[in-house]
Amino acid sequence: MVLAGKQAVDEDNTQVAVRVAELLDLPHVNSVIKIELSEDKKSARCVREVDGDRDIAETALPAIITTQQGLNEPRYPSLKGIMGAKKKPITDWKAADLGLDPATIGAQGTKLEVLRLDPPPARPPGKIVPGEPAVAAKELVRLLHEEAKVV
Repeated sequence: MVLAGKQAVDEDNTQVAVRVAELLDLPHVNSVIKIELSEDKKSARCVREVDGDRDIAETALPAIITTQQGLNEPRYPSLKGIMGAKKKPITDWKAADLGLDPATIGAQGTKLEVLRLDPPPARPPGKIVPGEPAVAAKELVRLLHEEAKVV
């Protein structure tokens, strides 16, 4: 079983695990919050949160499962572990070290071209309705009805 995070924090594409599953011809279950392995460890029962409800997916193993918050209780490293990690060597792998053609990875190998990336438009400032609660509530209903047109 390969466990991966649900999505990246850079462009939020949610593609890596799904693509790896496709390349390896393995089943994939996305956004899992609970995993139960069968007794023989040949299948997994995965619980997912879907539109405010829970969905159960069963898959044969090996499989690639993307996880999201709620799957486990994170363990935090001890001070001793942090200090020990500082002394460990870090191997810098290049594409050639892994037998990869540089033309098939990174910016040269991508099949996605980002033409433009714009921030969302600025939101209008909020409005504070002053006054006593009963009067402010009436004014709020009026504003929601006449200005916001949501009531």
